[in-house]
Order: sequence, then C-alpha cells, then structure tokens
Amino acid sequence: MDDEHDIDDIADVCKYLEAAGLRVTRIDVDPKVLNKRCDLSAEDVHAKYLVEVKAINDEDEIKQTLRKGEYYETVRSHVYRKRVAKEVHNAKNQLQSTAIDYPDHIWLVALIAGSKCDARFMSEQIIGTLYGVAAITDCGPAGENRRRRCLYFSESAFYKHPGLDGAIVLDPEGVSLYMNDYGRQRDRVRKSGLACFLAQHNAFYDMAKLESDFDCLVADFEGDRADEKAVFERLKQKYPGRKLQYMNWYRSEGILALTVREIFDEEIAKKLV
Repeated sequence: MDDEHDIDDIADVCKYLEAAGLRVTRIDVDPKVLNKRCDLSAEDVHAKYLVEVKAINDEDEIKQTLRKGEYYETVRSHVYRKRVAKEVHNAKNQLQSTAIDYPDHIWLVALIAGSKCDARFMSEQIIGTLYGVAAITDCGPAGENRRRRCLYFSESAFYKHPGLDGAIVLDPEGVSLYMNDYGRQRDRVRKSGLACFLAQHNAFYDMAKLESDFDCLVADFEGDRADEKAVFERLKQKYPGRKLQYMNWYRSEGILALTVREIFDEEIAKKLV
C-alpha cells in the first residue's frame, strides 16, 4: 500500500505526463504476484509506456541528525549517488515483471529529486549516475582551465540496464526526459509522443544533444569502466587536440536545521551590528 508521500509523487508524475498529452492509468497492486509491479501505464497516438516512480529523498541519517538538533557534515560526489543506482535497478525489475501483462511498451523510470536540502545538487547526482559522468578538466591554449562532464566514463545505470529505455527526471527546473543511448528501443523513444513534446520545450536529451548543447565529452567506446586509467587514455585518443586532466569531483557540505525563532534572532543581530 502506498503511503501519502508516494501517492503525491505519483500524482506529480501523472500531471506532467497528462500535460504532454498522454492518457495515464494507475497499475493496480496484485497481492498474488511475487514481484512488485510498476506504478503507471500510459499511451499516446505514437507509443505506449510503463513508468515506475522513484523519489530520491534525503537519507535517514541526515534527518535523524537534524531532528536531534545536531550539525550534519559529509563529503559527496557531484556525479554519483548509490541510492540512485539502487532505485534504478529496482525500477528495472518492476518494469520487467509488469511487462508480462503489458507487452510492447517503452520502459521509463521517473526519478524525483526530492531533497529538502539541495534538490538541484541531487538532480546533478541523478544525471551523473544515469550517464556514468566524470569530471574532466580541459586546459585551453592560453592556460585557462574548464571543467567538463564526460558521459559514460564510469559505470552508468543506462549502460548496465539496456532494457530501460529512459528516465524522466523531475527537479526544481521542471521535467526532462533522458534517453538511454544503450537502450534497445532508441528509435521508438525518439519518435514517441512524450519525447516529441518535451523536445519542443528543449527538455529531451540523448548523448548527442548533451555533447552538442552542453559541451560534454563522451566516452562512447568499449572498455572496462573499472579501469579509469585505461578509459582516460582512450578518451585522450578520441580528443587528441585537447589537454585533458581527470579529476575527482566532490563537495564538502554541512547541514544545520534552524528554527524560525533562530532565523529571526539572527536577522535581528545582523541589523544591530
């Protein structure tokens, strides 16, 4: 049985899908089925879809620390979140079990950046996990350095799950559809009503669009992604005219929950200084 929070998340996804012209149906839970089924089926004149909704929320460790009035401090990767990889894996299994009764559907996972602390940063981690993003420094001829994202540099959720056709991402900027470049139904996804609708709003992405519009590098070659050194050497061969450097991309962050009274007292103190 879905709790209230899950129901709200599913309702948000339904709203966006219906705005794109899709007819959306909630898939009933079957207690006789051992494997969990996905949340939604949808269709338009071009395609049929199965959608599993996953909200990526703040970890319980953060919530528990803040509830105790303590300061939470950690170091996070900009380009990977273990929770995202786990939820994508679970979603693929739910889509697969549902597809027995819903053949010939496009498989999508809807990932909601549900952080109350920094939803934009969480959205960046979601994209990074889907595409196996790495941070690469591009050194220009005048000595200027620019940090660029490299897609499929490390193990990616998309490469790992070719049965998954794409991901709908909901974040503070709105909704976007990211196609799995290693998926088995790429042509169907591109021609689908959902992709065409979002493309009109500049919110449909694949590897080529991210490379051209966002100036990303792309490691679109075979190789063991666990061997970062070998992958980086291949990347330099692909872009021979550039001086590239591989870097770890983390950020230190501290989270402190303030009461309304504390915020008010702090503002008063500033005015008195």
